[in-house]
Parts: sequence; structure tokens; C-alpha cells
Amino acid sequence: MKIPNAFNDIIKAHLNVNAAWLPITNTFQLGDYGIFSDGVFMQLGNISEFGIQFETAEGPESSINFTSTETSVINFSGGAQVDVIPPTAVDAKVTMKFTTKGSFFVKSPVIHVEVMQNIQRIGAQLKDIDGWRRKWKVVHQVYHAKDAAIFSTIAADTDLTFSGNVKALRELNLGAADINVNTSKEMGLEMHGKEGVIALGLFKLRWLGGGVKSLDASHQDIELLHGEAEEDV
Repeated sequence: MKIPNAFNDIIKAHLNVNAAWLPITNTFQLGDYGIFSDGVFMQLGNISEFGIQFETAEGPESSINFTSTETSVINFSGGAQVDVIPPTAVDAKVTMKFTTKGSFFVKSPVIHVEVMQNIQRIGAQLKDIDGWRRKWKVVHQVYHAKDAAIFSTIAADTDLTFSGNVKALRELNLGAADINVNTSKEMGLEMHGKEGVIALGLFKLRWLGGGVKSLDASHQDIELLHGEAEEDV
């Protein structure tokens, strides 16, 4: 499985939304619309281009902590292996040993969520736009990860070694900015100590058979997408 698709599966399982690719370094924002190509959401524009305005709010905070199976975590202090790193540790390190290729480590202790208000009204406005395409999806939630650590392996038997701030190491806050990381082999994905967009909540318009835009009896113009990275091209 390709890295973007595998990463999307992790985000879907933990946050029930779609992955933002590339994670952290992208520029996605509320109101962006686009399509899926090869498992990746591709931004085509923003609904503000059509004169649509919306209010925003903060959603409930979240977090993510995922490590692939067959991965071991070993603590070191003063060159010796320990069960728990002591508060006064010298030369503390945490080593993660990934035995299989295509393994992932995805962690962010705090994820702030920005949401679009009244998306039913937005859907009704989009329904009336000439030329709006059935396959276009709209970003209505943006998940901002803080102290993110996102790694994926290319080869089996790859080690990640983290060192630096003892308190962060003890708490396994391995994405903290004052943590250093060394890898034993080339990584497929390597994001560390940064803040940015990790996931997107998307919706699309509901459609009747024959390509007719639908406004059903309950005025449900939209369909929320829960990590379904369907192909559009």
C-alpha cells in the first residue's frame, strides 16, 4: 500500500476524517474544495471564489497516538537500558525498533480543530451554483496538530532514536521541538517538532440518480465523508 493511502487509513481509524497530504507542511484551509487523486485530496480552489462566506468556530480538541504492531520501544539512561527514564537521567534516549517495512509512528498530544459553521446552509448555496461538479469535496473541518511526530519506514529493521529533553522523553512526547531524532535508515515520511494541518473533515453535495442535485425532505443537502478516500480521476 502506498504511504498516502496507509496514512489515510490511520487518520480515518483514529480521527474519523481524511488525512491531509502532505501532513503538517500543507496549506489547506476551511472552504477549500477539490478531488481525490491516487488517495490524496487535491485542492482546486476555495468556495470564497463563488462569493460564499461562512463563520468559523473551535471544535473539541483531539489527539493521536499510533504505532505499528511489531514495534518495540526501549528506554536508555546513562547508556543502560531502563524500564522508566528517571527524572534526573543523564544521556537519556528512547529507541523505537520497527521490524517491518511500511511501519508508522504517528503522534500528536494536542490537535486543535477549526470548523465551518452551518454547513447545511453552505450546501444549499453550493447547490445553486452553475457548474458545481458532483465529485467536488469541501473542507469543513481542519485538524491542526501540535508537537507532531510522523514517521514511516521504507525498509524493515529500522530504528528511530530520540534524545534531548528528559521530561518530554519520559512522557513520550517525541514530537516536542527540543527532542532530537536519528534514524538508522532512510525514512518514507519524516515530520518532527512542527505544527500544521494533519487531517481534514470533508463533505460533498448529495445527488439523485441521473446527476440531479438533491434537496431531500429533511433539507440534508450534504454528505459527510468519514475518511473515504474515493478516486475522482
